[in-house]
Amino acid sequence: MRFHILHIVLIMGFGGMVYGQMLPLLDQYHVNGLAINPAYAGSQGAITAELCSRRQWVGFEGAPRTLTFSVHSPLRNRKVNLGVIVMSDRYGSSRETGLMLNYAFRMDLGSAKLSLGLAAGIAGRTTDMNSMRYIDSGDLLLEDPNRRAYLPDFSFGTYYHSDRFYIGLSMPLFLSHSLNEGSGRFKTGFHPSESNYMLTGGYCFRLSEDFEIMPSCLVRSVPVNNTQLDVSLSTIFREKLWLGFSVRTNGNISAIIQMQVNQQFRIGYAYGYEISELSNYQQGSHEIILAYSFNYLLEVMGPRYF
Repeated sequence: MRFHILHIVLIMGFGGMVYGQMLPLLDQYHVNGLAINPAYAGSQGAITAELCSRRQWVGFEGAPRTLTFSVHSPLRNRKVNLGVIVMSDRYGSSRETGLMLNYAFRMDLGSAKLSLGLAAGIAGRTTDMNSMRYIDSGDLLLEDPNRRAYLPDFSFGTYYHSDRFYIGLSMPLFLSHSLNEGSGRFKTGFHPSESNYMLTGGYCFRLSEDFEIMPSCLVRSVPVNNTQLDVSLSTIFREKLWLGFSVRTNGNISAIIQMQVNQQFRIGYAYGYEISELSNYQQGSHEIILAYSFNYLLEVMGPRYF
C-alpha cells in the first residue's frame, strides 16, 4: 500500500509540470503573506524578513519540503512597496526553485489601507527520473533523466487591512505551462479555470487587557480541480503568546504556537496531522517561521499581527 501511495505522490509531482507553478501550502499564512499575495509587500510598515521551513508528511518517502524566504518594505513615499521572495519546493522526484519580484501600491481609505500588488518572476524545475520507481524501462521519458525547465510566471493580488482586520484576494502564479512530450518544450498560457484563487481574511477581537482572539480563514480554489477551506482560531495573551489551531477541509488539523519576542521579532511553529489513510504512513507535518522587522519607516503603535 505504501508503494501505491508513493506512486500517486510522484505522479502528482510530475503532473505539476503540466499546469501551474508551485504554490506552497502553509499553516501560518497570515505571517508569511507574501508567499500567496504580492499586495502584502510592505504591509508591516518596516523592512521585514520572513523565513519559513515546512516539512510535510514526515517519514513519508518523497514527501514535500518547502522553504520560503522573503524581504519586503515600504519606500519613503509610503505608497510604493517592494519585495522579493525565493521559494524552493521538493516533492517526489521533482524540485522547483522560484524567484518573484513584488510591487504593491498602497492607499489610505479612512483608518484602513488598500494595496494592489503585482509580482513577476521565474521558476526552475528539475525532475530526476532516475529517482523514480518504474516498470517500463523503455519509456521515452527516461531518455532525459534530468529534465530541466525555466518558466516565467506572474501573481496579482489586493490586500485591505487595518490594525484589527485584514482581507486579501489573490491569483498567485496564474500562468499555466503545458508540456509537449514530442518536443520536450513547455507552452505558456493563461487558463482561468486552471489558476489558483485565494481569499484570506481575519479579525482580532479584544476580550480584555490581556486576551485577544483572532479567527481567520483561507479559501483556495482551482476551478478545474477543487476548493479547499482552512479555518483558524488563535488566542493572544498580552500581545506576546499565540496559541491556536486550524482545520482544513482535506482532513488536516494543525496546532500553532507563536511568540512575539519583542516588537520586531516573532517565531512560530505549527504541527499538522492528517486525518486520512495517509496518517498510517507518516508522522505529521512541521512548519517553523521566523519574522523580523529591521527598521520601522512608518509610525507603528505595536507589533503587527498580520
